[in-house]
Amino acid sequence: MRKNVKKQLALRVLSTAALVAMVSSIATAAFAAEYNVKDGSVEIVAKDGVQSITQWADKDEGTYVTDDKGAIKDREDSDITLTTKNKDTGETETTHNTVTITAEEKGDTANVTLKDVDIEVNTTEAKSGAIEIKGDGNTNLELNGDNTVLVKNGWEEEHAAIEKADKYGTGTLTIKDDKNDDGTAKDKDENGNAAGGDTGKLLAGGYHESAAIGGGAGEDLGDTSNITITGGKITAIGGNDGGCGIGGGGRPGGTGKNICIKGNAHVTAAGAEGAAIGGGASGGNSITITDHAVVDAYGAWGSAIGDGGLYSGNGSATTITISGNATVKAETVQSGSAIGDGGLYSGNGSATTITISGNATVKAETVQSGSAIGAGQHGDSGDLTINIEENANVTAIGSFDAPAIGNRYGTDGTTTINITGGTVNAINSFGSDDPEYSYLHDGTRDHSPAIGAKIYKDEYYDGATCNVNINSSTGDTVVNAYIYGKGSGTAIGSMICTDTYNDITQRYDSVYQNVPADSANYKEDGSSHFGERNSAIVNCYNNGTVKKKELDLPSTMDPLAPGYHEYRHTITGGTLTKVVHNRKYMEEHPEEIVDITKLEDEDLHDWKLVGEVVQPTLEKEGYADYICSIDKCGQTKHVVLPKLTPEPSEPDVPGDNTPNTPNKPDTPKQPDGTTPAPVTPDAPVQDSTAPADTPAADTTVTAQNVAQNAEPEAAAASTAAPAAAAALPQTGANWLAVVGTALSGLFLLAAGFVLDRKNRRMN
Repeated sequence: MRKNVKKQLALRVLSTAALVAMVSSIATAAFAAEYNVKDGSVEIVAKDGVQSITQWADKDEGTYVTDDKGAIKDREDSDITLTTKNKDTGETETTHNTVTITAEEKGDTANVTLKDVDIEVNTTEAKSGAIEIKGDGNTNLELNGDNTVLVKNGWEEEHAAIEKADKYGTGTLTIKDDKNDDGTAKDKDENGNAAGGDTGKLLAGGYHESAAIGGGAGEDLGDTSNITITGGKITAIGGNDGGCGIGGGGRPGGTGKNICIKGNAHVTAAGAEGAAIGGGASGGNSITITDHAVVDAYGAWGSAIGDGGLYSGNGSATTITISGNATVKAETVQSGSAIGDGGLYSGNGSATTITISGNATVKAETVQSGSAIGAGQHGDSGDLTINIEENANVTAIGSFDAPAIGNRYGTDGTTTINITGGTVNAINSFGSDDPEYSYLHDGTRDHSPAIGAKIYKDEYYDGATCNVNINSSTGDTVVNAYIYGKGSGTAIGSMICTDTYNDITQRYDSVYQNVPADSANYKEDGSSHFGERNSAIVNCYNNGTVKKKELDLPSTMDPLAPGYHEYRHTITGGTLTKVVHNRKYMEEHPEEIVDITKLEDEDLHDWKLVGEVVQPTLEKEGYADYICSIDKCGQTKHVVLPKLTPEPSEPDVPGDNTPNTPNKPDTPKQPDGTTPAPVTPDAPVQDSTAPADTPAADTTVTAQNVAQNAEPEAAAASTAAPAAAAALPQTGANWLAVVGTALSGLFLLAAGFVLDRKNRRMN
């Protein structure tokens, strides 16, 4: 008994020990250490694969913040979380302390999480931004909770809220939202980007000439590069005098290069005199928006996405690419383009390329003198290329006397617009709700096209070149081009303005000439320029209008920073004036076609006769007028029928009394153009009813015949099966033989029964 008790006790001990060992062997979840910035300013350094943190109680006195582990000085921590939330009250408190993150060399990476941080800094006093990003290595900022980072200044020491100046290093800053607020990893979408779960938020605000995220002002702090945003909900509002929302700062410099917004990021950005996203006092280069990113960008004087610059627009947005499933709204008031070039006093940009592709949705609009997509108020004197491809959906609304898509003031260089797929809606102007100034905005002073360029020629300028190419090489193409109100410009093409100085009036006389784009018209043979790979159609409208809405933005520490935008337009109305289409479009829209079988390969219309055919005579030509029957097309064609040529008559032969043989009439043609088989007059008329056992042959090939004649063998087998099952086989047997056989069988059974009983008795 005792042995059993001891044995059971031993087993229990061993089990408990095993359980303890198993539990202790399980790796515990790695939770990042949390540091409250309200306790003191923070410096984080990543070097040689090691990340450490120092937190100052008083940097001037050289004292450090302490916790249960001692002084926080060069403490190694691979994943640091910063907060300003009070543990006791649960409230996020505001601090004036700063954060500096340095990834020293290429290959070094700093990993920092912002979790419910509220930092508001006077940069003149702090002599730095609220959060400084430095070094040639990479910095990852994870967003958890709700974060606010704002700055103000006395127009001295103008640092950005989250400052990343090339002066201090050109590593990559990545702002992401890969984790939930509890630190667990989020699910991934089809592109491998974090999706769903808790949304980390960030409000960043610059001041005066400083950006919200990017460059500052003065001391060569304006230039920034290599900023990537992959997740979170981010609102970035630049200062009122040249600071970007995301990008460069104010004078001097202020470029913004290699800015990428992707993943599932949702970004709202605003700038005044600097771009919302891109350049501050100067240009923005290599801006990419892709994946499922959502971007709302609002600019003033500078572009919404691209160049900034109140005084300098010389740095162009070299490339702006919007692709994937991105959704973009870009709006600018005063001078700049919504997407492309900026600059109030100078628009001398070098080559600029804007590409919108994939399934991207873009809505771009400007107010006062800039193109929605393309050049700003003073145009682009360099080469401007705009590509809209694949399945992109673009709505563009230009401003006063400016194209929606293209170049407002072309003096040199070449503007090239390639629309090879997608849906494009473009109108060349905007409306005014103020009756006092309505005459300025009713379109009467508009000469610019909806898509194309306004080109200037005078004694100083030879004029730029504009090429508009519309086809269907990358996808189905639909273009709707509107002329606003009473505007006189061509919907698609160029308006050439030639200024000549008048010595008598001592003024320049302007002559305007509309030059429609070849691709928006038919060729001389009636064919289009669209190609046949996909369907394509262009609709041109007059008297288009727009609607206006207002948008409020959150306030920052800069009272003059952008706080609202008045214009968010929708194109309405319009009178259709011209339709250009290709054959494939007609084939894919049979509801608009009366009889597509009548179309020839080289003919892209369904021509219907108008009135009577005027037959030609020996003296006069005849003619026939046609109109395309496709809904809203209205294209016409005048066909001349040449004069008849008299046939020479044969002289009469003396003594020949044989009457003249009448001329044989021309054989009529079938509707399909073939000649019918000749009919012998003396042949007897055949009975149209064939004998029952001889079915009439139908040689007409139709879709119904094909369906009825499919798999004849299988059909025959299925028909014969029920008949075979219902019929019995015929053997030819006699009924007397059957009865005799039955009686013999009964006799044998009786005899067998008797013999069996006898054998039993003997046994």
